[in-house]
Amino acid sequence: MIMTETVGSALRQIRKNRGESIVEVAKATHTSPASFTKWENDQTIPSERSIRKLAEYYETDPLEVLALAYPDKYAKSRKSEPDLEGKTIVRVEDLLSEGTVLTYNEHALHPSKKELVASFAAGLIIAGNTTASEED
Repeated sequence: MIMTETVGSALRQIRKNRGESIVEVAKATHTSPASFTKWENDQTIPSERSIRKLAEYYETDPLEVLALAYPDKYAKSRKSEPDLEGKTIVRVEDLLSEGTVLTYNEHALHPSKKELVASFAAGLIIAGNTTASEED
């Protein structure tokens, strides 16, 4: 599940987690780097065809990205969220925030460990291997 609010931030998150440059992704998907930059900066919205092409390249569910870009058309297709009543909510993107300090057994993790934990969590989400509903 993609944990961002805009299509641009979702595309940026996926690309960065894969360690690829805009030029690399643009070349692999036959897209101009300028267009890709505009998408990531939320200056323009990619076409449905472009989103499907990128989702195929990223090996991710296109409906998740399409729901961000075209919520009126695709948001209904998204799986319903699990019941969050009475649960502590921690946004995965907050793991990457500079202002966040991760702790374990009341000890702050070194920034490199924090980055590793955040990358691992993002990798699981992007791979789509684990969702809250599958674990219940």
